[in-house]
Amino acid sequence: MKADIHQQVQQWIACAGVEDVAGEGSASLQQHLLECPSCRDYADAASQMVQALRSVPFAADSNLVRSTQQRVRARAYQLQQERTRLQFVWMSCALVAFAAAVTTPFLWQGFRWLSEIVNVSTPVWQIGFAIFWISPSLVISVFLVARGIHLDHRNNTSTN
Repeated sequence: MKADIHQQVQQWIACAGVEDVAGEGSASLQQHLLECPSCRDYADAASQMVQALRSVPFAADSNLVRSTQQRVRARAYQLQQERTRLQFVWMSCALVAFAAAVTTPFLWQGFRWLSEIVNVSTPVWQIGFAIFWISPSLVISVFLVARGIHLDHRNNTSTN
């Protein structure tokens, strides 16, 4: 057998234990343990270590329990706020997509009508439409990036 198989078997034992290895690995692990005394000794030692650790009673004092409960509640509240915020973002995105789908054809017709009145060539009014159509997104993106950099700078200075 290769030296790598011993490392693999020991890693399986260390991570999952002999009883918890599932699938094809379980059969090959059991077969290897029957054939290899050093890995069998390693598995026995690991099993004894786990039993020893499980036999030691562990009790948390009331301050640790209270502190942990507070942190869990704070994290749950934070996750709820994040979920709510993301729901608003998704609803806003859906609303913006719907508004864009409804208003874009009217805006297109308006630019076409205006170009006929002003007598502007087709490529010029189409470029004007594209600039007019995308400029709000660009302005908001620049604003959000600038705000994000500002918030990041403020967070970095408060942690130092």
